[in-house]
Amino acid sequence: MYPQTPHQPAGLTLTTKYHWLTFMFALFKPKALINGHEAQLAWGDNHLPLPPGLHTIEVWIPYLWKVGSATIQVDTRSGQPVALFYSAPAIAFSGGALDYQQQKHPGMMLAILLMVVPLALVILCCCGSTLLSAMSDSSSY
Repeated sequence: MYPQTPHQPAGLTLTTKYHWLTFMFALFKPKALINGHEAQLAWGDNHLPLPPGLHTIEVWIPYLWKVGSATIQVDTRSGQPVALFYSAPAIAFSGGALDYQQQKHPGMMLAILLMVVPLALVILCCCGSTLLSAMSDSSSY
């Protein structure tokens, strides 16, 4: 992407992660768009050399569409290395999180609800069916 010179600092360390509930994201490596230049990333730590200046960074997962897109402006004019953290969303219809600190997975509460509610309905239906069956058996005597 950008050639690294001996006097230039390490640039950017971008850590990417996904939640175990979205294990399918492991099959798709995240991508970054840095000032209009696309970079292939891996899950985990990614070291990208950047020249000093202002940079617009967008990270996403190339699934069926751009999943979990998140954008941030980074200033590397100080010459210090920058560390960013990207968390993929817990559901594909949510945006990702990209910041200077570790991030929670966006959409986690909705993902849990989407799993718990159907499971609770199945359990209630099974219990109701068993209860109705037991009541009809006892009334036949």
